[in-house]
Amino acid sequence: MLEARAVTAGTEDAQEVERLLEAAFPPYERPPFSFLTTQAQREEVSLLAYRDEGLFCGFAFMIEDARLAYVLFLAVGEGVRSKGYGARMLADIERRCSGKTIALDIEPVIEGAPNVVQRQRRRDFYLRNGFAPTGIANCFEGDVYEVLAKGPGFESDRFLALINELPEGEDKTLAPLEQAVPAYAERLLAAR
Repeated sequence: MLEARAVTAGTEDAQEVERLLEAAFPPYERPPFSFLTTQAQREEVSLLAYRDEGLFCGFAFMIEDARLAYVLFLAVGEGVRSKGYGARMLADIERRCSGKTIALDIEPVIEGAPNVVQRQRRRDFYLRNGFAPTGIANCFEGDVYEVLAKGPGFESDRFLALINELPEGEDKTLAPLEQAVPAYAERLLAAR
């Protein structure tokens, strides 16, 4: 049975999460692990390690308010991918955040990107699990991410306010996707 546990520094869960954070995210997207554990001490922030019968499966890091949860990081361990754990982790987050909109952001699927296949698989995974495009891009230090959401009504102003609750959040801006990544937005519209 999949179990989520709050992660605290110095534990086996913390070591597993730190290893997966380093393996699953490129340096420019990855904060220091100490940032995650420090922020997770706040009531509105969660850092969760997922285990199945003791086997480490992955982790999630998110911040939430009364109506919105923003999943900043979700990763499944390499050895247990494609076994349904990602979907089960999302289902657990949805249960924990019952009645809230859940938002996350992903790299846009841009032809020519070095990891375009991975980006497409990631996007397809979230769409299969009930997330939908919001038409909004999260922009930070020259990088652009497509925002997907699931649940009752995505509010971009609330999303930006929640981002700003985190250190360095004030450097992030939101823009219409068609403005931030025009060719990508056109391709999405043509595919409809």
